[in-house]
Amino acid sequence: MAKEDRKGYSLRDIIHSLPREKIRQDGLWTRFVLRPLSFPLSWLALKAGLSATAVSFLSAAVSAAGGILFTLPGYGLPGAGVILFNFFSILDCVDGNMARVSGKAGPWGGWADAVTGFIAYTAVFFSSGIYLFRQSAWWPVLLVAGLTSSANLLTRTAYQIYKNIAGEGAHGSVSFERTLAENAGITGFLMPLLLVFHFTGFLPGMWFILWFNAAFYGGGCALTLLKLGKKALRGG
Repeated sequence: MAKEDRKGYSLRDIIHSLPREKIRQDGLWTRFVLRPLSFPLSWLALKAGLSATAVSFLSAAVSAAGGILFTLPGYGLPGAGVILFNFFSILDCVDGNMARVSGKAGPWGGWADAVTGFIAYTAVFFSSGIYLFRQSAWWPVLLVAGLTSSANLLTRTAYQIYKNIAGEGAHGSVSFERTLAENAGITGFLMPLLLVFHFTGFLPGMWFILWFNAAFYGGGCALTLLKLGKKALRGG
C-alpha cells in the first residue's frame, strides 16, 4: 500500500519537505510563527484525508467569513473576524506543506492557492474599510479600501500573467517586491498588528494599517506595472 494511501506522513516528513529556497522566500513572521504552527495542522489535515486543494478552498471560506464578521457590530464578531484572518495566514502555509510532502504539487494546486489569496486580500481590505467607516462615518475610507483592493488584484493578476510567460524566472525579476509583500502582506506582520490594535481598542493603529496598505499596494502596483511594462517594450 502506498504511503499516501496510509496517510502515514510524519510531522518530521512535513518539516523536512520544506525546501531551503522556500524558507528564504518566507517573511520573518511566516518563518518563525506561521510556518511552525502550520506543520501540526498539515499533519492533522493529511490524517483526515484532506487534499491540499481542499485546504486551499477551506482557507478561502475562512477569510471570507472573517471579512463578514469583521464588518458586523457587537457580540465580539469583529474580534472573531480578526482571529479568522490570522487563522487564514496559517492555513495559507498548510496547503503548500501538504502538496510538497505528498508529491502532489501541480498547476491546479497553484491556481487554487492564487485564487484563495485574491479572496483573502479582498476580504481584509474591504472589511477594514467598512470597519473604519462604522467608527468614523467618513465615507472616503470606503473608496480607499476599494482602491487598495483593486491595486492588489491588478498587481497579482499582472504578475501571474508574467509568470506564465517567464516561468520560474519571474521570481527573480520582482524579488524585492516579493520580500516586502511577504513581510507586510496578509501573512506578514500586519495581521498580528491588526489583532493587537483591535483587541486593545487602539483605533489610530487601525487607521495606520489602512493607510499603510493603501500606500504599499498602490505604490507596489505602480512599480510592478512599470517594471513589467518596460520588459514588454523591450520584448521581454
